[in-house]
Amino acid sequence: MRAILLAAGQATRLRPLTDHCPKCLLKVGDESILERAVRILGENGIRQFTVVDGFCGDMIRETLLASFSSFEFQFIRNEDFSTTNNAWSLMLANLPAGEPIFLLDSDILFEPKVISKLLASGAPNRLGLRTTGSVGEEEMKVSLGPDGRVCNLTKEMPLSEAAGESVGLEVFSGDFVNELKTVLTRRMKVDGFINEYYEASFVELMGSGQDVRPVDLGSLICMEIDTPEDLDVARQVFINR
Repeated sequence: MRAILLAAGQATRLRPLTDHCPKCLLKVGDESILERAVRILGENGIRQFTVVDGFCGDMIRETLLASFSSFEFQFIRNEDFSTTNNAWSLMLANLPAGEPIFLLDSDILFEPKVISKLLASGAPNRLGLRTTGSVGEEEMKVSLGPDGRVCNLTKEMPLSEAAGESVGLEVFSGDFVNELKTVLTRRMKVDGFINEYYEASFVELMGSGQDVRPVDLGSLICMEIDTPEDLDVARQVFINR
């Protein structure tokens, strides 16, 4: 399985910390957010990575190559990082035809058990779901059908319809990946949705029959870093995790 790691953004909400440093290289404890994620994935047997970088991309490449010399990295540059969103980066990612992937953004902190739980799930297509605590208006919310499958992913969902928050960690089968490549290319290059989240493509695929299942992470901690306040909390929460 190959990990697809998206790390192109400018993280303007974290300025001035990110004036000259990508968000994913900010330190939490002794490691950067990115190094921690790659290390944990490697400990779970994933050692092939496609990294889509953009802002300060050379810093990201140098860090990963220096810290993980035994891993295989494919680097792709999103030159349009300032005007596109993560769906565009995912379209650029050279998704491996017919092979499963582990997809994540580079600004997510998680306990190691989060990854092992996701990988242990038997569903061909699955995403990490946080059902504990409150779900904010800005979070990527998830609704489930009567049979338990994911039926919608959007920030605009009414809180009353949400089963929880998608934490931004997904595993997809080779069949899903093949269809995803086609849908992303059309949505980006034909329909012109260059500034949308990749979840819109997932929803389209689910509407056409692809089955995506939630993996409830229970009390396991997983958080996205968007603001200085998030970073301060993360530095307290993950100091011994």
